[in-house]
Amino acid sequence: MADASLSDTPTGTTEATQPFKPRHLGDRLMLVSVRVLAALPLSLRGALGYLLGFIVGLLPLREARIARLQLAVFLGRDSRILVARTFGNACRTLLESLNLKPLLASESHRISAPQWEKVESWLNDSRPLVALTAHTGNWDLLAAYTISRGVPLTTVGREARNPAAQEILRSIRDGYGIETIWRSDRSGVKRLLGCMRDRRTVAALIDQDTHVESAYVPFFGEPARTPSALIGLGQKCNARFVSAFMFRTGRGRFETFIEELDSSLSPEELLTEYNRRLAELLRRFPTQWVWFHKRWRSRPSGETLRSREYLRWLREKIR
Repeated sequence: MADASLSDTPTGTTEATQPFKPRHLGDRLMLVSVRVLAALPLSLRGALGYLLGFIVGLLPLREARIARLQLAVFLGRDSRILVARTFGNACRTLLESLNLKPLLASESHRISAPQWEKVESWLNDSRPLVALTAHTGNWDLLAAYTISRGVPLTTVGREARNPAAQEILRSIRDGYGIETIWRSDRSGVKRLLGCMRDRRTVAALIDQDTHVESAYVPFFGEPARTPSALIGLGQKCNARFVSAFMFRTGRGRFETFIEELDSSLSPEELLTEYNRRLAELLRRFPTQWVWFHKRWRSRPSGETLRSREYLRWLREKIR
């Protein structure tokens, strides 16, 4: 899935159909490496990804310091091993997502979705469905699994900065049939409204601090800038809102956590409840979120903290 920016290009438009031509050796090596890794057995990819990520998480990197401090401040868990496991899970998810076919081929015993009967009843309703999700467990698998169950799904998000990485991202999502509305398309809002009228399910990752229309709402008790534009669009279309997360529950096993949100709430109240649910699940699965992301760097005063300032702010909260 993609994050909640609201001005992007659907798969199948001019950008998506133009063949990508790598111009640099680094881009060509990246594409070849991805093809090789995607061809490896799922268990090997998962183990390799976890090992590499775990090692990176032990290095004295800025991102590791941010993860450790955020875990200490917001979960009360100050542990280098927990940070290493967080990086391990993130890298394992990345390598798994290069080829999701083995997971989808055996989804009946790999993925538990106890709320699916409710999901089907919502899909049979006349109201469009808006799913608010996050970078937990394997978020691309959540999207691919939803599509495999016959749900027409559109996501909104931003392109990768590197053209080769964007080509990889596009290829992965094309592989499981998702439509993505990318930020570069000025007609993105119009396309989103069309998706809702056509009763396609619209999903977005809204758990990061990004430069889009947002509201400051509590997350672990601290104001966090949370994307809000999709809420306003959905309420104009009388959409039903749900929070939707996936977490890893064992080796090669996952579970979905899908609950309806009260669509009569204000956007701020709805986002507050979304953040509360996410925080509750992260207390259960502390290593399955992107703790290295500077989630609280934007302050309600309008200031955006730079990395050094953000690290100082986190240290002061521990004292």
